[in-house]
Amino acid sequence: MPDPLASRMQLTALHRPTTRHSNMASSAPVREWTKEEVSSHRSASDCWLIVSGRVYDVTDFLARHPAGARIIQLHGGRDCTSAFLDVHSESYLTQFLPPSAFKGVLAGSGVKSAPAKPFVGRYWQPDEVLSVKRTVFQPEHEEYRKQFRAFITKHVHPVYAKWEQQGQPDISVLRELVKEGFYLRFAIPKQFGGLGLTDWRYSAVVTEELENADVGSFFLNLGNDMVLSYFTKSATPEQQARWLPKIVKEGSVIAIAMSEPELGSDLATLRTTAKRSADGQTYELTGRKMWISAGATADLAVISAVTDASKGARGISLFVVEKGTAGFESAKRFAKAGKHASDTCLLTLDKVVVPAANLLGKEGEGFKYMMSNLSKERLSIAIGSVAAARRALALTLNYIHGRQMFGGVTADLQSVQQKCAQMRLDIQVATTFVDQCITAQAENSLSADTASMAKVLATELASRVADQCLQLYGGYGYLKQNPVAKIWADQRVTRIYGGANEVLLEVAGKGLGFRPQRMHRSKL
Repeated sequence: MPDPLASRMQLTALHRPTTRHSNMASSAPVREWTKEEVSSHRSASDCWLIVSGRVYDVTDFLARHPAGARIIQLHGGRDCTSAFLDVHSESYLTQFLPPSAFKGVLAGSGVKSAPAKPFVGRYWQPDEVLSVKRTVFQPEHEEYRKQFRAFITKHVHPVYAKWEQQGQPDISVLRELVKEGFYLRFAIPKQFGGLGLTDWRYSAVVTEELENADVGSFFLNLGNDMVLSYFTKSATPEQQARWLPKIVKEGSVIAIAMSEPELGSDLATLRTTAKRSADGQTYELTGRKMWISAGATADLAVISAVTDASKGARGISLFVVEKGTAGFESAKRFAKAGKHASDTCLLTLDKVVVPAANLLGKEGEGFKYMMSNLSKERLSIAIGSVAAARRALALTLNYIHGRQMFGGVTADLQSVQQKCAQMRLDIQVATTFVDQCITAQAENSLSADTASMAKVLATELASRVADQCLQLYGGYGYLKQNPVAKIWADQRVTRIYGGANEVLLEVAGKGLGFRPQRMHRSKL
């Protein structure tokens, strides 16, 4: 069986026709394939199928077009003639496939060649929609990207549909990601068993590649960009020596629990409490935490709680609670409109007793710790969103250049061309700005207001682009398995989490000397 990654890379290279009218029929003799040979190509990264006796390699088709994608996934490596032709004509498939996708005919079928159908257009990759070459990443980052992409192809793509159905990833894959250095371990210092990669651009690569690989609802950057710093930056040396080797050795999954049912972005008004025992040896935590990503699967959860209500924000502290601690439960998992491959839940803390050694850093410093990490979290969200926008446009370009309409293709319509050109312009501007923010973060010079602007710009853009791209797909755009529909659903929440965009505009306004206007009940 051929190597799937090598096949995919070869396919990518072959999907670059230089003419708009390449004929599907080959001058070389037509090869005959047995069903056994075809069935060896069944993975998401190396998918072949049989339609009307003709054998096609449809690997890229799966990721780029909605037509019969679910049918093809179910029938990869087998004959799906009846299922596919119930919905589409064979010519619909071939108008998106380059000549190299035709592999031959099924032995004994009597078919001699592929339909003489021209392949229209080219296959666009996400970065190809940009007109200005990106310079933020160096060769070592691109090599890391290549390795991570290979990991996704081998370990994530075959099971991703199952993850979306069950609402969470397989823990075994998360632990393997830690082992291979793509989750948590890459940024953990070497003395604790990590890789010690302090350059934050490696984390940015992971976030981008999740979107490029069509697994954007796998919320891997949660641990890398939103939680790990609490252990590497806020924890005491003794706590680092205790928890970081555990994360590396056991592949521990981590989560952060800030928000509560009664509050969202206003973290200074927490209701979860932490009462210290008379002897000072333990704390008792009581409260509820809402919208907690990875809460149901986390081995270690960082919990924000009030230790001194009289001090306001200065009375908030952070605690690390381990899975299985008495009174600490994932009380309810939520079904969401998007991000289906990541669990989101309600955590309850019913008189949860933790040792004083689990107080993260210093008492009363919790709010400061949270604020110091939010800029990186918001930039991470921006990186994923602008990557999603690039991919949505690339997918749509592939589709509209092949979709026949009014005697031509959808891309021939001037209104469509102008809409795509405007999206390209907006994506280029956002990418350039976010890349500058990535550089600033790598140099530890990213400001809170700049990170907030990046998050607002990128998430608003991603939602707008996904919506416009879905429209260009027509009816196919609203199908659940359409990759653009998945981007559309997954990106909607990015304008809410990490700080609602309305709140972040106030943060950005502070850089202009403004003081946020507050409405108090006494003034109503």
